[in-house]
Amino acid sequence: MRIDRVDTDQLARTWQEAFADYVVDMSSMTDERIRIRSAKNAVDLDVSPGALDGPLMVGFTLVGVDDCMGEPAAFDAATGIVPAARGAGLAGRMLEWTRPKLRSLGVSRFYLEVIQDNEPAVRAYHKAGFEITRELRCFQVPTVPLRECEGDGPLPLRPTDRTAVARFAAEADWVPSWENSFAAISRIEDRLLVLGAFDGEACVGEAVYSPYFNWVMSLVVARPHRRRGIGAALLRELARRAPDEVANIKVLNVDAGDVATLRLLVAAGAVPYVDQYEMALAL
Repeated sequence: MRIDRVDTDQLARTWQEAFADYVVDMSSMTDERIRIRSAKNAVDLDVSPGALDGPLMVGFTLVGVDDCMGEPAAFDAATGIVPAARGAGLAGRMLEWTRPKLRSLGVSRFYLEVIQDNEPAVRAYHKAGFEITRELRCFQVPTVPLRECEGDGPLPLRPTDRTAVARFAAEADWVPSWENSFAAISRIEDRLLVLGAFDGEACVGEAVYSPYFNWVMSLVVARPHRRRGIGAALLRELARRAPDEVANIKVLNVDAGDVATLRLLVAAGAVPYVDQYEMALAL
């Protein structure tokens, strides 16, 4: 098998075969969804390897490149290997293919996310030199109970522009995961629902929901305005404005140390979905 630049013409087919037995249902990832998610995650095809067995692609890694925590970084947006090609060290070979290309771009750290229960993958990443940087919690929040809640919260809520969301980076208690970064919000090709909580003319809280992927990408309240029920009100309003057929909205990659947000989600009836590790490799 040879490693080369990822073949986008074969990507969707290989994706479906590689993730058919994955713990999370990935069957909805069409060509278009892969493209939109790749744009959101700043995937650079020039540094994204594919494994080819003859003419067929049997594995791939989509690699995003962007600034993270003040330095150039990379992110494994997806690694998939079809069952017949597993156990041959392809993930490691693809990593070695992309490593010098990332160094040439000034990238010094390579991030990924892995489901904690996927013990073989966690062991393999540890063996490759990745270290756990933090734990991330993922939830599904039932929409019906939130839609039926009475009351509008302490402040007026109304749609706002996604460009206003970046101002809340300084108000966040932790750096969002790559998938939910403020840069990802600015890049995603989606008609995002962006809600602001307004104290007069000042936006003091924000929530961002992607209808296309059905997940909450951001929920931040300015520090002086916390403990007033603004976050809960924003979450309720997202549920009310979500498509009628949506029974649960996903809230993904909450830092496990964010006790306040975890309490908010539990109070809203959130059900644990999966837990992840964020891991990083020094290049």
